[in-house]
Amino acid sequence: MTTEAPIIVIGAGIVGTATARALQRAGHAVTLLDSAEPGRATSYGNAGFIAIDHVLPLARPSTLKRVPQMLMDRNGPLTVHPPSIPYLLPWMARFARAAYSMTEVRKGVDSFGPLMAEANVAWKAEIQASGLGELFKSRGALYVYESEISFAASAEERELQRAKGTEFEIVDGNRARELAPGLSSHIVRGVYYPHGMHTINPYRVVESLAERFASDGGTIQRGRVRGFKRAGNQVTDVQLTDGELPAKAVVIAAGRASGELTRVLGFNAPLVAERGYHVMLAPDNVRFDMPVSPAERGFFITPMEEGLRVAGTVELAAPHQPPSWHRADLLIKHLKDIFPGVGGAEQSRWIGERPSLPDFRPAIGRAPRLANVYCGYGHQHVGLTLATATGRLIARQMEGEELPAALAACDPGRFG
Repeated sequence: MTTEAPIIVIGAGIVGTATARALQRAGHAVTLLDSAEPGRATSYGNAGFIAIDHVLPLARPSTLKRVPQMLMDRNGPLTVHPPSIPYLLPWMARFARAAYSMTEVRKGVDSFGPLMAEANVAWKAEIQASGLGELFKSRGALYVYESEISFAASAEERELQRAKGTEFEIVDGNRARELAPGLSSHIVRGVYYPHGMHTINPYRVVESLAERFASDGGTIQRGRVRGFKRAGNQVTDVQLTDGELPAKAVVIAAGRASGELTRVLGFNAPLVAERGYHVMLAPDNVRFDMPVSPAERGFFITPMEEGLRVAGTVELAAPHQPPSWHRADLLIKHLKDIFPGVGGAEQSRWIGERPSLPDFRPAIGRAPRLANVYCGYGHQHVGLTLATATGRLIARQMEGEELPAALAACDPGRFG
């Protein structure tokens, strides 16, 4: 008697854990592998919003035009870690080319449509299948604007959302303050998404998925990958610092570190750390129960079970750089501007690395020139949103199904 080797999913964040669950339900033996406990890295501290309204890639001309102005504003939504600039220059050049090319922008728009449609279905199914109902709320979401100019500048995305059937309501400042009591009087516009959903504890979502995965027969193993054994175009073993794991197939879902693994396998994943911060505050005077995002400032304010989470902004940096904690201080300042008197004493602060590819499309699907290696990384700001969709798509591809044609734009081999 011989036992078939398991599928090895490398990375136990929300994408890897959701993928392990999807493969397990498809009937496969699966090992979930990470150097840390599930959910302890980037998935620990996100804003908690399931952003199925996200249909426009960040790599686009309007973003590119705003970059110089944002970089000159130390309190703005984007900054670059100065010592990291030499490391970041090749990625930034790729980003500029992708943002300038309307062909690349169209690929992003066309791919996000089916991805978000899949995410909408996949999360509802996973919440029911894994008993996660207590961790999610469907209370809507509100984007608020501090000027008519910035509201008008966001019209492009709303038109795309409307064309794809997204339901939203444009409101004035008074209505926005009714939806989110405590909003500053200087808010002039809002866009309310009535079907918006968020989690009250992103870490517990990953932890619960991992517990259900293990209780249903999956294996969770700690270990650091140092290489792969291959036979022809197949990976046969995952090599760890202290041993080897035989593999029927491999899924790379290790976030920013996925780029190090793909280089070993012979293809490129130019990922950088889009560092984000959060601050948890005591829930003083919080009278709203949905995520609120001040669009110009690039962050989210989300009521969670442990308090009020203020999360976001972007800091581009090379790996393993020290935190820039003034970015967390900035979040508190922004909160006081948007919700005067809301939020109490600081309970904790955190930094995480969003894994971002320069065209701001994820890599989903089979790796180039390898028959049994699959990819699920580079989800940038929508990793939580696309986690279950990524898992289901990879599971289907392993069963021989073709991915939707629009997802050719998410081919892991597109960077050579």
